Amino acid sequence: MSDQVQPSPAGMFVRQSSGLVREFRPRDVFIFNTLGYALGLVLAVVPTFVAGLWPEQNVLLIVTLGTVLTIFNAAMYGYLAGIFPRAGGDYVYLSRVVSPWFGFTANWGFTWSQFLGLGLYASFTVNFGVSVAFATMGNVLDNDTLISWSESTTKEWPTFLIATAILILVAVVLMLPPRWIRNLFAASFGLAMVGSFATLIVLFTTTRSEFISSFNSFMAERADGQTYQSIINSAHHAGMSVGGATLYGALLALPLGYWIYIGFTYSAYIGGEVREPSRTQPRMLLATLGFAFLFYLVCFWRYYDVVGKDFTNSVVYLDNNTDKGSGIPVSPVMNFFAGIMTDSTILNVLMGISFILWNGVLLFVIAMICTRNLFAWSFDRIIPEAVTKVSPRTHAPWVSTVIVVAVAEVLLAIYVFTTFFNQVSNYIVIFSVAFWMASWAAILMPYRRPDVFAQAPVEVRRRLFGVPVLTLLGVGNLALFTLILWGSFKTPGFSGPTGGKAVLFVIAIYVSGIAIYFISRALRRQQGVDLELLYKEIPPE
Repeated sequence: MSDQVQPSPAGMFVRQSSGLVREFRPRDVFIFNTLGYALGLVLAVVPTFVAGLWPEQNVLLIVTLGTVLTIFNAAMYGYLAGIFPRAGGDYVYLSRVVSPWFGFTANWGFTWSQFLGLGLYASFTVNFGVSVAFATMGNVLDNDTLISWSESTTKEWPTFLIATAILILVAVVLMLPPRWIRNLFAASFGLAMVGSFATLIVLFTTTRSEFISSFNSFMAERADGQTYQSIINSAHHAGMSVGGATLYGALLALPLGYWIYIGFTYSAYIGGEVREPSRTQPRMLLATLGFAFLFYLVCFWRYYDVVGKDFTNSVVYLDNNTDKGSGIPVSPVMNFFAGIMTDSTILNVLMGISFILWNGVLLFVIAMICTRNLFAWSFDRIIPEAVTKVSPRTHAPWVSTVIVVAVAEVLLAIYVFTTFFNQVSNYIVIFSVAFWMASWAAILMPYRRPDVFAQAPVEVRRRLFGVPVLTLLGVGNLALFTLILWGSFKTPGFSGPTGGKAVLFVIAIYVSGIAIYFISRALRRQQGVDLELLYKEIPPE
């Protein structure tokens, strides 16, 4: 296999070889990125998010608009990952094209967004995966114990302990050889997709009247007796009023329109382990995006046809705005409603396992890209060299894995037992700033690194009206994340807090990245290492 860019002799790097192995084939990249955006999790929670924040909007329009604009992100990262096939993703792109401190700062901010995501999604796995699975299985099996577990697992200590066990499992799995990890991802993906198709089958074989009957029976036996129609009536009586959908409103929802894909570019961060990256990365990123778009359209269309937009809006409105709520005992997500549509134990088991897997395996993917980012920083000598240690037997970067899981555990505890993140953490803004910064690698590469650009694939070197296609993709990506940042501050209910403390928190993350880089540069200079010279080279394999 040959890369688009051949590095100079790696005398200034930690060692002559990264120690990572190119094990990820095109299929593996597709699976990795699909697990990265957690298709089943998105399907489950999007109707709830939209009902709470944009109840008048058409979900299909939000998804379509988000997808069209996200093509810029897909193509840009696909081409850059093919040109710079190394661990670290946009850290390598920006540091070699724009400047070292700019690249490290952007990737530092992105990595911290993923650290925060590990704490958040570990909790989600319990509260939205395990809990809802217990509830639906308890209903179909008429088992009061499972129903009770569905409620108790959402309490603080059970959530923390179960999530901690999952994070420990993440650490164990990431210590395995790459081939084992690929196979585990493939098996998990296959089983998760079977459950998602089972959900689709249930949606296509259930009518609106059948769902209403099943829902009313569930509420009479397992909840407070509210009916489908009484929930709608109660919401309107409580003051729910929904206007008409608009293009402006759909643009405001763009943070959601991109969030449904966040993770589909994750293979860029394990670039040093992807085979034939110049071909694999752009093709698989676009394939992942297209697959998700089609699956989302079909599922959301059928969900609203069966469950109903007015009902979904009413449930969420009552839960968010009244003391009594809707009376539904667990989160009103798609997989819960699908679970009560069928009496089939097999289908409920498949859907329950699927939803837990979509939530849980996402943690493995996020943790893996974080380890590769830390690995890349260490390989360039910004952080201690010990972080690049790779097991000679499994080729796993075990030191960075331990660090990532330890940080995730601390953030999980803060998330579960305090309200700190609710006050300061805007996950969407933090990663969007990093992706906004990454645009400049594509915009400037033809002009700042003509030597690299000259070796890029022919598609990347093409021009449109005299302007390099890569530059245009970068401009499109810049526009996309400018809109997402604007929408995030307009809708803090989805993206996170946007007050003074939250803004300072985002600034502190990125300023600390700048400080770390320049402190490291000064220390290395005292040791006789000039980082500025190092960044003129591409990291070795």
